[in-house]
Amino acid sequence: MTVLIFLIGALLGVLIGAVACVRYVRQEMTAHVAPSMHLMEARMSTLQSSVDLALSKWHEDMHTHRIRHDRILD
Repeated sequence: MTVLIFLIGALLGVLIGAVACVRYVRQEMTAHVAPSMHLMEARMSTLQSSVDLALSKWHEDMHTHRIRHDRILD
């Protein structure tokens, strides 16, 4: 009977320890992942702005080239 009580206590201790470790690991992972996610988001925003600027410049060049071409033909 004493062995059974000791075994149940040990299993309960292991279970509580595992829960505490899982909670700690989750908190630490979140703390380490969040800053890198913000950095990635900033880089993606910069990249998106660069692509938007390049596309608008390309569209403007195409439009002005078409106007010049039409004027030459007239």
